[in-house]
Amino acid sequence: MRSFALLTCFLLAPALAPARAAAAPPAPPREAPAAASRVAIVEADADDPLVREAATRLKAELGAAGFEVVVVPRAGGGDVRAALERAAQDEGAFAAAAIFRSRAGAAADLWIVDRVTQKTVVRTVEVAGAAAPSVMAVRAVELLQASLLEANLLASRARPDGGADGGGAAVPDDVRRWMAPVRRQAAADPAAARPGMFAGLGVEAGLVALLSAGGIGPALGPALRLSYGTAADGGSAADGGAGADGGTGADGAGADGAGAGGTGAGGTGGVLPAGLAARLTFAGPALAPALEGALGTVSVRQEMAFLEAVWAPETGGAVSPVLSAGVGGFHLFISGDPLPPLRSATGEVWSVAATLGAGAGLRLTDRAALLLDVHAIVAEPRAVVTLGGERLGTAGRPTFAGFLGLLVRP
Repeated sequence: MRSFALLTCFLLAPALAPARAAAAPPAPPREAPAAASRVAIVEADADDPLVREAATRLKAELGAAGFEVVVVPRAGGGDVRAALERAAQDEGAFAAAAIFRSRAGAAADLWIVDRVTQKTVVRTVEVAGAAAPSVMAVRAVELLQASLLEANLLASRARPDGGADGGGAAVPDDVRRWMAPVRRQAAADPAAARPGMFAGLGVEAGLVALLSAGGIGPALGPALRLSYGTAADGGSAADGGAGADGGTGADGAGADGAGAGGTGAGGTGGVLPAGLAARLTFAGPALAPALEGALGTVSVRQEMAFLEAVWAPETGGAVSPVLSAGVGGFHLFISGDPLPPLRSATGEVWSVAATLGAGAGLRLTDRAALLLDVHAIVAEPRAVVTLGGERLGTAGRPTFAGFLGLLVRP
């Protein structure tokens, strides 16, 4: 009986096989691979061997990245940008490139138009040496990547429905994959993503401490600075006392009259790279302890204003060095309180001053930083304080100033 059943199954198997095959669901069709995105290379200066070889290497670089590269001859002269835009549109390319020999002959101009950001960028590179064609091709690829990376437009323009914002073309998937390592590297490099410490308009408020090598100070006062970045002659002294017997003299030499001394104060006469900014500094009034002499005391008040060039190179970390140099004005005002029978008097000196500074900035956020810098200030004329002919101190040869402030960029 068992042998009869096995024989029956053996005989019916060929007949049942087509039925089972017909009952099985059909296999899903295999999706065709997506077409590679296109890049158009506009052929320029075809008679120049260097440019021709550079264009060939650029085609190889883009082809190795998985793009379809089409070479478009350039018709006549005309506008380069218009020719690139027309080539990209006609060929359905997301970008177009061209290489031209510059007029100098020792350099070449790389032109890139990308339809994602709708921008045209140009870079001039040196073409000396045997490796010039390779260098030009690599620089052209880097230029295209930099254009696509700017402002993280790859992320902001792509929408789930495949459209694009701002009028640019949608970002093809293979272009996004090609740019992924570049975007990760930029995100890992804080210096590449954040603005400079002095970029744009900045307002800094803080304190200034002054100390003169001539014995005036220390003095403390407020300071205000305005920054924007990618940053005469003759003093006089006035007799301010009522009927002061003493006088004031040039170069701080107080003159005595009729055996009575006065208070004197006098003088002798006389589109940015990255990290650079212009800064306007106002400091004072800075008040110092009174100067004491044999005939009484003198109170001192100091103010200053400078226009400076500031450089804060980006280090990639939280702390950046800050260097500055500038010119401006220095003002010293004194008020004497002499012993009887002398009477009080006031005086002042206005000076032209130069300053050199160095310090550091600590980033608190992308828009706020704490700055600490020290300046050496040299003034002309030098301010000299005297009381009854006694020299009590000088300022401006040099005066040291320390600034501590909070910088905020709106």
